[in-house]
Amino acid sequence: MKRPRLIFMGTPDFAVPTLRELAARGFPVAAVVTRPDKPRDRGLREAITPVKQAALDLGFPVLQPGNTNTPEFLKQLSAFRPDVLVVAAFGQILKCEILDKPPLGCVNLHASLLPKYRGAAPIQWAIARGEKETGVTVQRMAAQVDCGHILMQQKLMIGAEETAPELYMRLAMLGGPAMAEVLENLAASGGKGGRAQDESQATYAPRLTREDGRIDWTLMAGEIYNRIRAFNPWPGTYTWVRGKRLKILSAEATNETLPRETVPGSIIRTGVAEGWLVAAGEGTTLIIRRVQCENSRIMTAQAFTCGYHIDTKNVLGAKGRQENAR
Repeated sequence: MKRPRLIFMGTPDFAVPTLRELAARGFPVAAVVTRPDKPRDRGLREAITPVKQAALDLGFPVLQPGNTNTPEFLKQLSAFRPDVLVVAAFGQILKCEILDKPPLGCVNLHASLLPKYRGAAPIQWAIARGEKETGVTVQRMAAQVDCGHILMQQKLMIGAEETAPELYMRLAMLGGPAMAEVLENLAASGGKGGRAQDESQATYAPRLTREDGRIDWTLMAGEIYNRIRAFNPWPGTYTWVRGKRLKILSAEATNETLPRETVPGSIIRTGVAEGWLVAAGEGTTLIIRRVQCENSRIMTAQAFTCGYHIDTKNVLGAKGRQENAR
């Protein structure tokens, strides 16, 4: 069976395993489209995208339009005469003029089990919301983002201590084999197949903001722990202590409980596994292990205790929050 001629569109390292897998299986890649290079090192040099680097390594032509939804780019795309457009974390919304062009359509690799976690940050929100299972979906692209028919899904379990970067790379490795199988099926069927998403099961994973990283100590300890894992490295999770912004880099949920009237954010004990036992919502607790104060180095919470004179009179929380609130 003749493999379909494709154009690949992607930008971050999440897309690289899929591009490399398709190349290794002999799919004819007419061109690779990625986002423009960005300046780094205070503008002295430009950083190329991971997908561009992979494409250059593989010897594929690279296109870097500032805007893909222009007549000029559509004309450029048409000149390559692709059978199918393959998208993996490209970073721009494609209009119908592009989606309707290839004979076999446009397919997208999304890092969730659609219709759950549509949107820009599916990996992070799946961890933050305590999901035990996630995966990747290869879907037909439609006018509404992440709403197209499902062509294939691959599942995996989320580790109890897994962080977003760790899950990110495991999901990335699922993409190539799934996409290759979908492309072979599309070629065999003439572009047919797929099932509609169940809209009643749809959930959303909005783009992360810095505010998402602010710890709400009234949440249950397990929820806070999940957010610490999910929002690593960006936006990170943070709180305030003695008027200073403090990043929380690692923690551990515990089974120890406290009276429900305990003020959330209270430091109950220091020196616990080189950290602090801290009260969360509903009398739940967690251990804060590694922290970083503004303009300081990463250290254990216990080391921070010694340097900044933290004790059980302190309450973690909003900037300016009154101490000794228990």
